[in-house]
Amino acid sequence: MKKLLFIALVALIAWNPAMPTADVRAEDTATADARAVRAAVEQWFVVLNAMFAGDPEPFAALYSHADDVTYMGAEGTYRIGWAAVYSDWQTQAAKSLGGEVKGVEIHIVVAGVMATATHFTEGTVKTADGKVIDQKVRETSVFRKEDGVWKMIGHQADNYPVWVKIVDQ
Repeated sequence: MKKLLFIALVALIAWNPAMPTADVRAEDTATADARAVRAAVEQWFVVLNAMFAGDPEPFAALYSHADDVTYMGAEGTYRIGWAAVYSDWQTQAAKSLGGEVKGVEIHIVVAGVMATATHFTEGTVKTADGKVIDQKVRETSVFRKEDGVWKMIGHQADNYPVWVKIVDQ
């Protein structure tokens, strides 16, 4: 009886109707999408470093220009719609004092034409008095596949007191 229950349990675990079978092409597409989202997440750190150097343009290339995009910046802002989001980013770039960051502990989930990424952004930020300080901020980004390209449509960063002071100066 125990052997029969064991076999039934193994069969139940092996057969999972929630897990659709996929042909190789579907798996290749999923893998390609995961790689493309990973590349978009890596681009986010390029965007941040460009902003620290005063250049907002890489942000415009990564972010969707749709009316439904959102941005919740480390300085505590909440913007909705491309015009408001990009205006906020331009302000940050204009006031930036320098720094350099990278992403660590990146976790990506891709589901159809939507994806999320969570990670830490760590590195250095230059303060208004010229000090270079270490930072580590938690961030979450949402991506949507638009015309075959993964674009950021939402971003949220921890409220970071040093960045509040930089942007509010």
